[in-house]
Parts: sequence; structure tokens; C-alpha cells
Amino acid sequence: MIQSINPAACTGCGSCTKTCPLDVFRLDTRQESLSPCMAACPAGVDIRGTHYRIQQGDLDGAARLYMRAQPFPAITGRVCFHPCESACARAAVDAPVNINGVEQVLGDWAMDMPADRPVRRHIARVAVVGSGPAGLSCAWFLARMGYPVTVFEAAPFPGGMLRYGIPAYRLPDEIVTAQIARLEALGVVFRCNTRVGRDGDISLKELKRRGFKAVMLAPGASAGRRLALEGCDAEGVHWGLEFLRACRGDEQPRISGDVVVIGGGDVAVDAAITARRLGAQNVHMACLESRDAMPAYPHNQADAEQEGIVFHCGFGPARLLVDNGRITGIELQACTALRDAQGRFAPVFDAARTLRLNASHVIFAVGQVSELDGFAEDVTVEHGRIVVEDVTRATSQWGVFAAGDAATGPASVVAAIAGGRECAVSIHRMLKGADLRGERDRTRPAVPEASLPGRDIQKEPRHERARRPEDPQAPFAERLQALDREACFAEALRCMTCGSKARIVYTDDCMTCFSCELHCPSGAIFVHPFKERFARTLDQVEVIPATDPQRA
Repeated sequence: MIQSINPAACTGCGSCTKTCPLDVFRLDTRQESLSPCMAACPAGVDIRGTHYRIQQGDLDGAARLYMRAQPFPAITGRVCFHPCESACARAAVDAPVNINGVEQVLGDWAMDMPADRPVRRHIARVAVVGSGPAGLSCAWFLARMGYPVTVFEAAPFPGGMLRYGIPAYRLPDEIVTAQIARLEALGVVFRCNTRVGRDGDISLKELKRRGFKAVMLAPGASAGRRLALEGCDAEGVHWGLEFLRACRGDEQPRISGDVVVIGGGDVAVDAAITARRLGAQNVHMACLESRDAMPAYPHNQADAEQEGIVFHCGFGPARLLVDNGRITGIELQACTALRDAQGRFAPVFDAARTLRLNASHVIFAVGQVSELDGFAEDVTVEHGRIVVEDVTRATSQWGVFAAGDAATGPASVVAAIAGGRECAVSIHRMLKGADLRGERDRTRPAVPEASLPGRDIQKEPRHERARRPEDPQAPFAERLQALDREACFAEALRCMTCGSKARIVYTDDCMTCFSCELHCPSGAIFVHPFKERFARTLDQVEVIPATDPQRA
């Protein structure tokens, strides 16, 4: 019979729940201390709680818990840089849990769940400017709170950078469309082909005049940074974001021959792979940084290598080679230093070390900027960003909030989603007259490293997503194949739910098999060697005297 669990020794690894043949135990994942993966997630998703629900076979409950913090797992399951996996404590045992793979399965599952339209609880109308990840996130949470929300988008279709900046092989159109449809099911209204700003179709003042009680700005960083290099106006020269946007629209450029991409970030990687899939014979990437310091995420760099992209790290553009108005190549020179003594960006080149590459197309992807001139009269803009308060995301104008790349500079999709959620919370607090900050800056401690599970945990192989076979007829078809349901459950079971606490729930089911005690790596479980510590049945059984005639 199970006698006790020592809560101080329990690390919440879940070994007892996974080894008990009679399902006696449960885990309490709602703990004050954060698991390493939760602490590393920019959106603060309850990863251990989500995985535990999957372990219990409750995919619906797992999806709902996940979307309390981050409503678009089908998107982030495909494009997130998954810092949670880098922090996963399971790496000390064998390999990190494939959290991103599980996330994709959960997101696809959630898209098939019925969308329940919330009750309209408020009459105050809210305007969201921009339908990228930050704007969509803000609209989602406000709609769930019962606010009428209108999203204004300058492009013909909603989605922002999700639709126009990320190639279809990473994020298919149908996924973005499905997420927009779920927002519309919540009552969110989209107004496309509508530019907001001083020189746009409608100004911030006009939005207020039309009765919007709060405005959230999420215009993103939708323009590519330009270089002052002679020959940039030649035929065959492209700019990263504009190139990707054209490929997602009806103006797909015709690419052939050799292509050189200048830049080392994720936009540059996407542009290089896109050029390859459009028909480029050879694709080269050149960036100022060394290979170890390239800003593109490692998994994106690995994708580029698999596509046959050639890297030239530590080189920057010196001059373009142009013949009759058409690009024919580019000359690069070695970069010997990126920053000055004060840490400011100030590259130094060695003109004696050069590299010449033939090219019929050159794509510059050297940074992104936000187009904020239309908002400069209404909110404070410094260094190309909207100035916002920490935590609340409030701008210099009362009732106007901002998030996403326009407020933080180019960042990840999941960080933008988290910023949009914080804007929604601030707007809700403002409209009900509460303090904007409240207790939202209260930090939660992480599970101490000494208390993380890992010792004596059984090794299990990690399940990876397979690459789909290439289809020449569909070069931009989705690249990775989702984990199947069995692999998803297997990965969730590999999760050690760090920091949880085990509970004895069904005591009477215990058959004293000792499996839990033997498999508990922290020695937290004590099983008494008898079915029951006290023979309570003696008090319940009538003792028959020896002289009783019935015994004769």
C-alpha cells in the first residue's frame, strides 16, 4: 500500500504516473516555479501542463491550456525558433523533447475543434492596426474577452508578415487562412486595403472620432533596409522582403542562372531558398558575420545547407557588376571587424581581400525597417521604433498601445504574439478603469537546477518530423511533415514535467507491486509492504464463538 510521497524530494518527473499499472497517481503541474522550457518561452506557454494533458490522452484540454497563453500553435509549430527546446532538461538524459513538433500537432488539432463565439460583454470598440502576429494576437484575446474588434490591414488580405513575409514552404496559405477564419468566427472584423496613418486612408484621430475607445498599433517591419551602392537600380537587383512578398503574390519574379543573397538573417535564408525553388541554378549567401555569429536561426541555416546554398561568411558587398543595365555579378570584400570599441555597428573591410561572384540576380536582405512616418505626429517614435512602456506596451498617447516589430525591432513571431497579448490585457484594464500595470511584472522563479529531474530517467529516442519528398510541380509545398499521433504522444511522454508534484489519487487501487517506488529516481515514494497498514477488516468481521452451533 502506498504510504507517502515526500514533496520535498519529488521532482515531478512523472515516472510514477508512467509506470503504475493501475493509474494510482496524478501530477499537479500548477506550481509556482517554472520549468526550464516555460521560462524560455517568450509567450510563457504552460508546456509541462500541456504535455501532461497529452499524456492523459486529453488533446482538447491540452489545446485549450496552450491557447490561454498563445492562440496560434498551428503557426508557431511551423515557424517558431523553439528556444524551449534549447532549455529542455531532457537534454541531460538523451535529447530535448520535440516540443515544436508536438506544438504543430496540437495546433492542427485545435483548428478542427469547434470555435465557440464568446458572449459580447462590452460595448467599447477597439481598433487594431496591422494583421501580423501581434495584431492578430491582440484581436484574439480582446474578442475572447467580449470586445468588438476591427482589424485594419493595408494589404489585400489579412495576415501581415505571416502571409507575405514567410515563404509558403514554411507556412502554407491555408494555415494562415484557417487562423483568420477562427478570428472571424469570434466576431473580429477585418478591413483590408485600408492604410492607417497621417497619409493613409484613415488617421488615428479619425479612428477615435469614429468611436474606437482604444487603438493597438502593430504595423510590423515591412520594408527592407536599402544600401547606398551604385548599381542597385539595375535589372536583377531585388530587396529581401519585397522579393518574398512578390513570391507570395501574383508578381512572382522569374529567376534563373546564379543568385547571390547579401545578408545572414532569416529573411536572407528564406530569400535564398525561395530563389533556389524558383529555378536558380546556384545560390550563394554572403554576410558580414562569421558562420558561428550568423543571426539566422541554426535550424534555418541547416535548411539552407540541405537546399545546396553556398555560404560566404565574413564578406560584404563592395560593388555591383552591371552590363547594359543588367546585373552580371558582385564583388565582395572581407570584413575584419563588425563593431567598434564601444560595441556600435561599424564594419571594417580589407579591400585587398576580395571575392567576385557571377550573378544574374542579387538579393539584398540586410535588415528590416518599419514605416512609421504616418504615426510620428501621434506617438513618440525613436530610432525607427514606436516607444512603448515596459510590460503595459502603452505609447505616449493615452489609449494607444503598440507591439510587434514596430515597437521592438525585428523579432520572432512568438515574441510578437506575446506582445499582442499584453496589449490586449492593458486595453482591457484601461477600459475598465484599472491600473494598467497591476501585478503583471511579478516574476515567477524557475525550478532550481538541483531539483530538475534527470537522474535514473530511462532513455527514449526522440521523434523527428520527416521531410516531404520534393515535388517539381509544387516547389513551395510545405517542407516538413507533421508528427503522427503516436509519435506526438511518445514525445509528450518523454517530457519530465519538471517542477510538478505527484499526488496519490486512487489509493484503494494500489496492489503493492512496488513499481512506483522502484522507478522513482528521487526516492520520494514509500510503499508499505502490506496491502493495508492496519487490519481494519478485523473490526468489521463478526467473530463466531467456537461453541456456535452453526460451526458444528
